[in-house]
Amino acid sequence: MLSLRSLCLLKVSSLKLSYKEEEVPYTLVAELKKMLLFNGNFCGQDEIVFFGDTLKEQVLTIQYQGEGTWAFGICHKCDTCNLFMCDGEGRCGKQPEKLQFVLEEKKTCDSDEVFDIL
Repeated sequence: MLSLRSLCLLKVSSLKLSYKEEEVPYTLVAELKKMLLFNGNFCGQDEIVFFGDTLKEQVLTIQYQGEGTWAFGICHKCDTCNLFMCDGEGRCGKQPEKLQFVLEEKKTCDSDEVFDIL
């Protein structure tokens, strides 16, 4: 759950509210600058030439939530079914697959946990 501080930082960042750096504590300015720099959605397309031509679209969402917390979201889908993206057990590459996870700065996490999500 996000703290009140994080919620306020996200709101100021999303609304792009103006503020005077000299009137705001340095730690808040630093966090707002991280949000401005990193928060957003990044998309791309790949052509998979393996068992036929397929276009794969993916979106990466990065959100610095303040207080050293980062949320990541990944969504991808293909425009056609193929043997590479569809496993015959109910998983179809045409259906969007969404993955989300949160990491905290200066805290270790087991890489197996992250890669199990991916």
